[in-house]
Amino acid sequence: MSFNGIRDLESEKQLWSGHCRVSRAWLGVNVTTDKVLHFDLILMDAKGNDIWVHIPPVLQEHFKRLLQEQQVYTIRNFELHTTQLKYRPIANTYIMSFSRKNTVEHVPDVPSIPAFKFNFLKASEMASKLNDVVVLSGSGTTYVLKPKPTLFYRGDVVKVIIWGRVVAYFDKLIKPGDDEQVILVVTAVSVKPFLGELCFNSSGSTVLYPNLDIPEVKAFTTRYRIQLDVESNSVLATFIIFEYEAKRFFGVSGNDLFNRTGQNN
Repeated sequence: MSFNGIRDLESEKQLWSGHCRVSRAWLGVNVTTDKVLHFDLILMDAKGNDIWVHIPPVLQEHFKRLLQEQQVYTIRNFELHTTQLKYRPIANTYIMSFSRKNTVEHVPDVPSIPAFKFNFLKASEMASKLNDVVVLSGSGTTYVLKPKPTLFYRGDVVKVIIWGRVVAYFDKLIKPGDDEQVILVVTAVSVKPFLGELCFNSSGSTVLYPNLDIPEVKAFTTRYRIQLDVESNSVLATFIIFEYEAKRFFGVSGNDLFNRTGQNN
């Protein structure tokens, strides 16, 4: 049975067919042993609706050869199931099941299908997600604190504790002494208490996406360069501060300062 959009998928007793973009693809691993446990996908339709595909180990290599992230495919003969797993990367009730009877056909790109979709969480919402069954996504500017890699939200300071393969990839992205700004989307994190505070905690399915071309990332890169001239005993010193520092020092954002200056001119 064909479908026009993911929202049409509602029966567990049908074989379905349709085309979607592979928005995300990753290997789920055991963070302790580094053993690959499963291959997972997030498929998305033209309306921005998404569904999780959980591929068992026996079929991993087969579908890894057929499916690549960000490509669009027509997928036939798949089944739906209500997921009973404790953690899931999106809030969809159903999970898509693949088997050897599935056929996958690559099609030309469909620009109307979005590239990415994330369930971003604000720092103020963390307490409500403690031990939630839906795995969340976070986004923030990165800072390196050794020896434990930690990520922070810009403005809202929130620890993101990362483990296993994610640490190695993080170290490749963030070089000590590198001043280039990196905005990361951190996927598949859970909210857990750590040393008396709530933190984001990476999982075996966590992936880091640097500098994506999405509105949430662009919002982090909108910065204001503020020049301060400080004079003392006839000595003039010039300081340059940016958005986050301005908010800390003056209690207002760079955008607010800019607007106030414009009104006074």
